[in-house]
Amino acid sequence: MSEAVANRIPCLQARVAGRDLLLPLRDLREVLPAMSISLLPGRPRGIQGVVVHEGEFLPVLAWTDLPGLSVGNRKPQALAVLRLRLGLPLEAQCGVLDSNPETWVDPETTEPWQSWLLAMVPLDGKLVPVLDADRLLAVLRALRQQG
Repeated sequence: MSEAVANRIPCLQARVAGRDLLLPLRDLREVLPAMSISLLPGRPRGIQGVVVHEGEFLPVLAWTDLPGLSVGNRKPQALAVLRLRLGLPLEAQCGVLDSNPETWVDPETTEPWQSWLLAMVPLDGKLVPVLDADRLLAVLRALRQQG
């Protein structure tokens, strides 16, 4: 295997909140069809509700609670399950691509999603954000502490 191939990171390209987003496959357990989310009364900020997955409750992210997000136009078509046991509603799945981290750039400080991104990837003439699952959980913890 060549070094160029070995250094590539496979990512799921998806649409969330009206924007493209790359999810590194190393952070995903699986992607499921969209399912009904049970809303939680008095829910914690950042969590929309729960679904039952493999016999356990799985918290589902509320994208609209995250910094820099506007509401997407489309109903979720899938649910990405992170290895860290969090469901991410996806408006669409666009495919899987191998991304070369050598082409990645740091998010601009003006990027609204910057606090929970790993990088930005040049793709089809635009920069597409790459989710950082650990940073996302840190943002959720901070939201919970804020009340």
